[in-house]
Amino acid sequence: MELDLPTLMIAGSFVSAVSGMFLVFSWLQSDRKNGLLWWAFAVLLLAVAIPMVAGTQTATGTPAFIVAITLLNISPALIWASARATNGRSVNYAVVGSGAALWLVAYAMPIVRAAPEQQTGLNLVIVSVFLFAAAHEFWRGRAERLTARWPLVALLILHGGFSAIGALYSLMGGFDPVGVGSLHGWITFVHFETLAFVVGTSIFAVAMARERSEMIHKIAASVDTLTGVATRRVFYERGEAMLAEAQEDDAAFAIILFDLDGFKAINDTYGHGPGDQVLRLFGDAAMKTLRGSDMIGRLGGEEFGALLPGASLGAAYVAAERIRVAFAAACRKLGEPAINATVSAGIAQAHSNSTLDSLIQAADLALYRAKIQGRDRVEVEAGEDRKQIDKAVAPAIARKVA
Repeated sequence: MELDLPTLMIAGSFVSAVSGMFLVFSWLQSDRKNGLLWWAFAVLLLAVAIPMVAGTQTATGTPAFIVAITLLNISPALIWASARATNGRSVNYAVVGSGAALWLVAYAMPIVRAAPEQQTGLNLVIVSVFLFAAAHEFWRGRAERLTARWPLVALLILHGGFSAIGALYSLMGGFDPVGVGSLHGWITFVHFETLAFVVGTSIFAVAMARERSEMIHKIAASVDTLTGVATRRVFYERGEAMLAEAQEDDAAFAIILFDLDGFKAINDTYGHGPGDQVLRLFGDAAMKTLRGSDMIGRLGGEEFGALLPGASLGAAYVAAERIRVAFAAACRKLGEPAINATVSAGIAQAHSNSTLDSLIQAADLALYRAKIQGRDRVEVEAGEDRKQIDKAVAPAIARKVA
């Protein structure tokens, strides 16, 4: 059986319809906030438009032909909308319809209506512009490290480039309306390439949506939802790696354990709502004080731990003091009457044979000493030379923060 262009177009319509349904199904199975539905509409419009174009062939003045080309102009605009939605950006509906409106206005001009090659050329210009715009939108979201983003960008640029070449070819008179039913020239190549584009982008769009969903779940599992700091599991996992790296580089490494003083009494007196706010305030104070290379985690209830790679005992002491003072100041502004919440801290420094467990144990003993000596204070592990700690620095920082 001879494969002519209308047959190829019908096959393209079938592939587009299946891909569109695949995208709709994937959207239904996802969080429905990933732009897949926009892409599904784009592919389904293509599935409707392609057989309409095949059926009209050279009858360029028929209503079916006008509707078909209008849909072909809207389809890439929906892909652009999908890219915007994927990046969490708003979609301008006027922009979505602008390509189709431009083509219809041009078609109303007698000179364009009498020139099929100009109609096709303008259509392909609109397609390429929206595809390049969609590729740019996905590229703008590159800070979100999703592997599937890059083949998607590549396919959009590739298809947009072929459409631009086709537009140039058509506007130069390469389009032959008499021979549109035959399988030849760039128009044949574009239809084959479109099949690959539809299938490839549908697969990678779904892959990117799933990749993002997995990343969101991973982040959710690694961050304490109340305070915004790391979870206990992540604290231990990353802590082991951070300590091993510091020991390998023969670098300093310190740990601080924090425990909010009398937290049960705060919950009993003010309620769990203000109690949760106190926990959030501590998380904020710690994250604002610590460096980007440090890590703070919630170990359970009102207990927190901070890992400070490259920090001496004195530097860790200063950091703990700043957190202690900032936290108390923030709590005093919490409400009426003021909640006078405080925190105690214990510090330990790593040695060549230290383990994360031994560091936590040493810091815990220092924290216990801070508790029995009156709370609202910072203590270091037993046996360390207290002259390492420049206590003249900490009060100055405390006054500045207060």
